[in-house]
Amino acid sequence: MKRGWAALILIWALSAAPTYAQQPQRDPFNGQFGAFELAMTPSEAARQAVMMGDALRALQPQRPGRQDVYLIAASLWGDPVFEREASQAEALLRPHLGAEGRSLILSAGGGLGARVYPAASPNNIAAAIGYVGSIIDPNEDMVVLFFTTHGAPDGTAVIREHTRLAAGMKPTHLSSLLNTSNIRNRVVIVSACFSGAFIAPLANDDTIVLTAAAPDRSSFGCQPNNEWTFFGDALFNHALRGGDDLISGFNNAKRLIERWEREQNLSPPSNPQIYVGTRAAQMLRQAERSAR
Repeated sequence: MKRGWAALILIWALSAAPTYAQQPQRDPFNGQFGAFELAMTPSEAARQAVMMGDALRALQPQRPGRQDVYLIAASLWGDPVFEREASQAEALLRPHLGAEGRSLILSAGGGLGARVYPAASPNNIAAAIGYVGSIIDPNEDMVVLFFTTHGAPDGTAVIREHTRLAAGMKPTHLSSLLNTSNIRNRVVIVSACFSGAFIAPLANDDTIVLTAAAPDRSSFGCQPNNEWTFFGDALFNHALRGGDDLISGFNNAKRLIERWEREQNLSPPSNPQIYVGTRAAQMLRQAERSAR
């Protein structure tokens, strides 16, 4: 999680026209949510379009008078550890929150072989959030989002498909997507370096934010061959799998991560962060009770 947005822009700049490569580095999207992207082959592009459409159509409708939970899990960087983490976290969160039939996975890819999930491109992220926002009752339903990737020092969650797509999701991008989609009640979980930057733009009474690191800290465990990052392993594989609720599970996961970092002499410590809005906490407790 130590490679950043600036490095991605440099990679793309060096492969572009020489005049572009010589220009000073800057945000090429002027603060908007966008991507440098090469087209897939026609057959793969068609397969991906069908896959994304099927994933959205498979989401069950909201049930009036009942709290429903919708779950979006996305691995944003194309190393296998992130796809493994997103898919395994989704498999644990879905029953834990009663989100059966109301969850989907997006992925920047998991290595060799045919892709299993729709691409985690900015368009697909926006489409997933927008579609979920269109089918929920914003007053009674909750949306849970989990992102796992490398993070940049400015808090950007980096999106990268090797050799094909490079982008970055800033905390303000996610806040704008959720607000525009009228998703009020939400839990946002970000496993990335510097991910504490997501708290301030999202924090309100209707929101819970869990992050793998403080805004000025790296997180650990993101080597491509790992099953989990430290944060995903501690929160999902240990705490949730062990029967914790999400909030107490975060606190237990934080202590476990601190122990792992001491044992492996990793410094400075990642210092995972949490923000809990009062109404969001009530809704999360209701979802967890209903799913038992």
